[in-house]
Amino acid sequence: MENVLIKDKMYSGTYVAILDMLNPKVISNGKTPIDAINSAKQKGVENPMIVFVPLENMVQIY
Repeated sequence: MENVLIKDKMYSGTYVAILDMLNPKVISNGKTPIDAINSAKQKGVENPMIVFVPLENMVQIY
């Protein structure tokens, strides 16, 4: 079963900051995790969750 957290293709290949897994609204994004964190902090979110949105058809192994 496939569960897609971020469905918007505009974030493909970037790191995004979200509030948490239950509220995956994108707060900010960036080319690096630090970029996404700093942008989220500028928007008033102190502890964002950072996730990488893979490119389409990219295989990721965790």
